[in-house]
Amino acid sequence: MRKHTFVVIMAFFITAETGTGSLTANAQQRTANSTLASKNTLLNSPHVRPVAHLEQALQDANRILSYNNGCSRFFGDTKTVVEVLPRLTSRFEVGLLRDSRIGIMMSGTFTYFGQTENHGAYRLFDAAIINIRGPFLKAKVFPAEPSVPPVGGFRPNTREARVLILLHEVAHLVKGQDGNWLVPDDGDDPALSKHNTELIESHCRTQILSLS
Repeated sequence: MRKHTFVVIMAFFITAETGTGSLTANAQQRTANSTLASKNTLLNSPHVRPVAHLEQALQDANRILSYNNGCSRFFGDTKTVVEVLPRLTSRFEVGLLRDSRIGIMMSGTFTYFGQTENHGAYRLFDAAIINIRGPFLKAKVFPAEPSVPPVGGFRPNTREARVLILLHEVAHLVKGQDGNWLVPDDGDDPALSKHNTELIESHCRTQILSLS
C-alpha cells in the first residue's frame, strides 16, 4: 500500500428535484465552513443513536453483498468489499455539516491498497464524517428545520436510505475490473452524486427492499 499526499473530498449529496437554491458551494468550502459535533470516532461512543444506525447499515450491506445477486455482481469481488466495509465504518465520526443534502463526507489523503491474491484494489480516506443534519440520521420534522431530500427512491433517515448511502461510499473506494473506481469522484458535483446513487440503486434496489 502507499500513501497519497494529495487531498480528495468525497461528499454523498442528496439532490432534491427542486429547491437547490443557493447550495452551490464546492466541497472544500463546505468542509471549511463545517463544525464537527464530535472529535471522537463514532464507534467509540456507544451511547449515541448513530451507532445503532451504522451497525444496522453495516449488517445490511454485508447481508446484501454476501450472496450472488445483481448488487453483489456490481461490486465485484466480495472478499474486497467485506474487507473494506468494517475498515471504512471504523473511521466514521459524527459531524455537523451545513449542507443537509450531504449524508456522508469522506475527505483528506487516502491510502491505496493494491490488488493481492486475497483482495482487489481499494482505497481508504483519512476522514469520514456522518452528517447529523443529513439523510443518514435526519429527516425534516418541524417546518423551521432544513429540508432533507430522499436518498434515491427512499425516504431520509430510514434503514433503506442508510444502506444505500453506505453502498454509495463503498463504491467510491473499490476498483472495478476496468481499473476505475466503481463510481467516479463526485465531492463537488451534486448532480454527479445523484447519478451515482441512482446507478447503485438500479443494481441494488431489489436487495435493499428485501431487508425489511
